[in-house]
Amino acid sequence: MLYLAIGCNQKRKLTKAQQTAIHYLYRPALITDTFSRLMWHHAIDFRGYDTEKELLYFIVQKNLDKSAMLQLLTLDSAYIEYAPCDSGICEFGGMRGVIDGYYAFRIPSHNLKVDTNKVLSYVADSAKQFVSFVALMNENDTTLYYNFPKTVDLTPYFGREVYATNIGAYISKKGRDIVIHQLAEKLTQGLQTKEEKAQALLRFVTNQITYSYEDLWYETEIAKRAHEVLLSGDGDCSAKTTLYASLLEQCDIPYCLLYYKNHVNVGVQGKFEVTNGYIQVIHNIKYAVAETTVENFIIGKSSIENVSIISKLQFYQQPRLGATIFNAITNEPFQFANFDIE
Repeated sequence: MLYLAIGCNQKRKLTKAQQTAIHYLYRPALITDTFSRLMWHHAIDFRGYDTEKELLYFIVQKNLDKSAMLQLLTLDSAYIEYAPCDSGICEFGGMRGVIDGYYAFRIPSHNLKVDTNKVLSYVADSAKQFVSFVALMNENDTTLYYNFPKTVDLTPYFGREVYATNIGAYISKKGRDIVIHQLAEKLTQGLQTKEEKAQALLRFVTNQITYSYEDLWYETEIAKRAHEVLLSGDGDCSAKTTLYASLLEQCDIPYCLLYYKNHVNVGVQGKFEVTNGYIQVIHNIKYAVAETTVENFIIGKSSIENVSIISKLQFYQQPRLGATIFNAITNEPFQFANFDIE
């Protein structure tokens, strides 16, 4: 089914909790329905948001009783409109899709019921970790992450119109993002050296976060913040890189974002025993390559099956030093575009 968004202005005052829930319902990073299922019930899926008319669209598996669903999802059950069909292909307020086994409805956004006591979870080191909805409300604070301009203009490099996501924009700052900071502390507890900590953080990202093909499915690059990667439990190379770099930030471990053709990973500065030869030199400083998409990858030792992926470094970025992405050959900076591609 397709997702829908029309218009751009909210007409009614929503609570902060409602604003937060709607933000994560419609965020491309969580467009796989994860958030609606985590918040209300595994049988409830968000399907669209008409921002002009302030209407939220949902589908619900028919095995969930309607009265139970209304109690979970609405403040007032009188403010709900069901789709005019219950099987086959259904068209409803601009939405269209097969509805067999489901019933569809829409509610005003101000009628969305949000339980602020809700606790969401993700897995870390084979044990559940928890994030309160209140903490999630605070994650929308733009001071928690670098929040650089989101789009880089690579046209001069390729000689044709090419734009890319500025991954450094999504990385959590040290000590500001409590969800990521607490996770980093847990994962590195008892470890002494930065090299040990960097490896422990990488082990978590490679083993606990499933590789996702969302970018291919949706034919666009889907940027995720670090906590969104945790909540969804999956991500492509850019999402895994964002999470890993955010964790390194919390431990004061120097790193560099390394961009290749259709790939990105992280270079970590430290006294690693590098036997695999995966080293990138940036301004005379050696960075050992940490590959986030290979399970159990050991910095300096593990091999990458298709090593040609990282054979030619195209760009690099050091978010702690600034927003800019640099040409790896000339060290010239790229300009930012005046629009976002997320």
